Amino acid sequence: MLVGIIISLVYYGKKSIKLASILAGIGWGFFIDEIGKYLTRDNNYWFRPAIIFIYISFILLFFLYRFLEKKSRQTRSSLWHEILEDCEELADNDLEITEKKELLQKIDKFKRLSSSPKEKKLLLNLRSLVISTVAKKDKKTFNLSRLVATTLRVTYNRLFKKKLVFYALFTYSLWYIIDKSIDSFRLFFNSNKLLILQDYYSHYDFFSKADVYMVTLKFIIEGVVAVFFAVGLVYWLRGRTIKGIRFYQWGLLINIFIGSHLKFYFEQFSGVFSLILAFVVWTWLDKYRREISSILHRPS
Repeated sequence: MLVGIIISLVYYGKKSIKLASILAGIGWGFFIDEIGKYLTRDNNYWFRPAIIFIYISFILLFFLYRFLEKKSRQTRSSLWHEILEDCEELADNDLEITEKKELLQKIDKFKRLSSSPKEKKLLLNLRSLVISTVAKKDKKTFNLSRLVATTLRVTYNRLFKKKLVFYALFTYSLWYIIDKSIDSFRLFFNSNKLLILQDYYSHYDFFSKADVYMVTLKFIIEGVVAVFFAVGLVYWLRGRTIKGIRFYQWGLLINIFIGSHLKFYFEQFSGVFSLILAFVVWTWLDKYRREISSILHRPS
């Protein structure tokens, strides 16, 4: 992590920032992986509640990054920096066709927003320089984010819009609501709560005080998610589709950011699978909600 920080301070350009972020991320991963030793007196690496702090740290880092990224892009200086950073490929004589198009789009966008004559003149000169530069063919590189986006788009168009998938989601949501409601009722309206928890997770070879807290919190979160799903389904069935989808998405977000890591505490594979599935369904629903919203607000 320290090496990544030094690289970001010493070198300039997007490539050095990318390398620094990778090294810093690896360093942070090594550090947070050992957090169990820092939280226990006996340096217990296998301290089970450590997964909570690991998961929360990544969530907080994600939200911090999104907040700072969104805020920084609203300033004029950040727009300039973004354009000038993209000009790094010009200096290295390594400008590709796609990069050239994207750079010209950014320059044109900033030129429309700018009100300064000097700024516009500088942007025009920069645009002329980019146009006169002969771009190279795009390199065939593996782009994970583009692959994920393409996969989600294809599966949405070919799979999610099928009525069978809607019926499957409806059935699963109904089952989830009933199942979690019964579990919550059994837990919170019974005097022998601890015995119920032990019986519910009797196939595990551990049940400490921390485990009891984790299971209880897991039940509570699942109950909250079930409530959001139920409200969403009610709105959906009453014809208020957009509001119903929003409630369903909020339930999925709670499941993604809180419920999944509680599940991961007991069932690692199931926790990861449910996290991926919840993310995919949330993305599909968000796209579907945007489509419906655009249709409703389309001028007649």
